[in-house]
Amino acid sequence: MLSLTAKTTSAQDLISVANTFLNDKNYVEAKNAIDEAFEEPEMLQNPRAWYTKARVYHEILKSEDPSLSAYKEDYSGFIDIVVGAYVKTQELTERTNNLHILATNQIEILWADGINTGVASFQQNNFEDAMKSFEIAKASKPADTLAYLYSGLSAQNAGLYKKAIENYLELKAYTPLSKEVYNGIIVSSQALNLTYEEQIDFVEEALFEHPEHIPYVIQEVRLLIKVNRFLEAESILNTAFQRNPNNPLLIIRQADLYDRIFKAAYINGEPERSEQYFEKASRKYEEYIRRYPDDFTANYNYSVMINEQANRVYVRINLMSKDEYEIRGKEVEQIGHEWTRKALPYMEQARVISPEDEKVILALKVYYERLQMSEKLQVLNGGN
Repeated sequence: MLSLTAKTTSAQDLISVANTFLNDKNYVEAKNAIDEAFEEPEMLQNPRAWYTKARVYHEILKSEDPSLSAYKEDYSGFIDIVVGAYVKTQELTERTNNLHILATNQIEILWADGINTGVASFQQNNFEDAMKSFEIAKASKPADTLAYLYSGLSAQNAGLYKKAIENYLELKAYTPLSKEVYNGIIVSSQALNLTYEEQIDFVEEALFEHPEHIPYVIQEVRLLIKVNRFLEAESILNTAFQRNPNNPLLIIRQADLYDRIFKAAYINGEPERSEQYFEKASRKYEEYIRRYPDDFTANYNYSVMINEQANRVYVRINLMSKDEYEIRGKEVEQIGHEWTRKALPYMEQARVISPEDEKVILALKVYYERLQMSEKLQVLNGGN
């Protein structure tokens, strides 16, 4: 009994020693003293010991003294020790107990310092420093979503995209994710060059939470197109279009999708399906261009799609024998020219919008040559 009492007294003395060193800002010796005190099992149930440990480690966490950096190599782990010690103090005391009140106040201070310092660092573009501060805020109040959001944004801006996604996804334990968070996840997944299937998973999750948000519909369709899942993309677009029949983003995305199916079906030996989707794409392109005649991409892509029909005709002509060409070559050639004439005004409009675009100029040269429009070709080539 005498031996046990001596050890307990020694541990109690070490708590006082640690507090003395803490008041003198001698954090190394304060840490050594409190760590030694906790070698005695009895201290695990001593709220004063836990509070002293929390205060010592808290001051080391805040300190910028390089000599203390070694203690914080596992930064997240060190934060957890600080918060854990305050929480243990609360658990071992009543709400009215002075140590309980002090521990609660210190957790609030820890959180506020983390948020304020983090926001200041974020505003100064010191994103990695901001992440460290927000880690403190997250540990202090795990259910506070602001720290997770800013931590994710900081990681994203620092180019730490995997860390950004991890921070964003941590929010799911506390709240449904906002569009801002899903935007960060989607952008980060693109920056990481995750597989299209992995990116689709994130976008589908975003759509589940925000089914009316058109940009997510567009993004999913883009990704589905990249993995040649055209039927799924068409189904998603049709559903979205039924809900939002006048949305221009959906109209042009439908045009683009039908355009791609038109080309893919022909390559796959499905000429009837190809023609069906050509008609569908044409209607969508024309609907969109009537509303937005100065959209360069729409004019250019529609012209290229129409010209694809012309090219198919010209290919057939090139495969004709001499005798066959003499019989019906000119007639078939006129069909190709009609398609080129239909494509021409859209490509000319594209040039009005972007006069120096090289691919537009090259396309117009081909059109003018085919249609023997020598004057326009001469002007395009720099003639008078």
